[in-house]
Amino acid sequence: MAHNLLKTVVIAGVGPGVGSATARAFQKEGYHVALLSRSMDYLSSLANELGNATAVQCDLTDKDSVASAARAISGMPPVEVVVLNVGGPSTFRRGSVLDMDADDLAKAVSARTVGPLRLLQHLLPSMIERKEGSIFFTGATASLRGSANFAYVAVPAFSTRALAESTARELMPLGLHVSHLVLDGIVDSENARGWKPDAGPDDLIQPSRVADTFLMLHRQPKSVWTFELIVRPANEIW
Repeated sequence: MAHNLLKTVVIAGVGPGVGSATARAFQKEGYHVALLSRSMDYLSSLANELGNATAVQCDLTDKDSVASAARAISGMPPVEVVVLNVGGPSTFRRGSVLDMDADDLAKAVSARTVGPLRLLQHLLPSMIERKEGSIFFTGATASLRGSANFAYVAVPAFSTRALAESTARELMPLGLHVSHLVLDGIVDSENARGWKPDAGPDDLIQPSRVADTFLMLHRQPKSVWTFELIVRPANEIW
């Protein structure tokens, strides 16, 4: 399709929750939306719905796939926002440190950290040259604390936060806003409703509100940039 918009938002990890809600929010603000995910089925339908969007197949664990996605993005308007809404193979997996599979853990860390790093290495040079833009990492409760039997979840999440903080300390002085948004609760979804069938509007994190938060962070003046923000439902147990 012809790209006639002025700016692009790249969203890695697009599904029917936070990723698609963020795509809709930025599309309404006039951005061209680059939708990245391993599966094209959902991406294609969402791109058709949005209109000013491009579906890009990208497996963040495969460096050639990341490079191919970056080439596709290079033909779009300049990238102003990158949203790394990346989960991984161990997002909700339990396991004792006594018998957990170290190779599986390494794969999870690669999906959450190495892949996003590779994508950023392709996208950042032009953003740094323009001295503007935002990079957002999606975190979770496990980004801040490791629980018993949840190392599969916490270790990749901690690694994402470490990448976000190091990136922020390096790039914020260069004019790029880097922020780590911690979703400290369960995000509303069909699966979540199965776990919590009686959940009210203040019991689950609403994807559309997460998208609004990304927009708010992107609009922040440089004198009050937020690096880390924790959002949680009012009724979530601390």
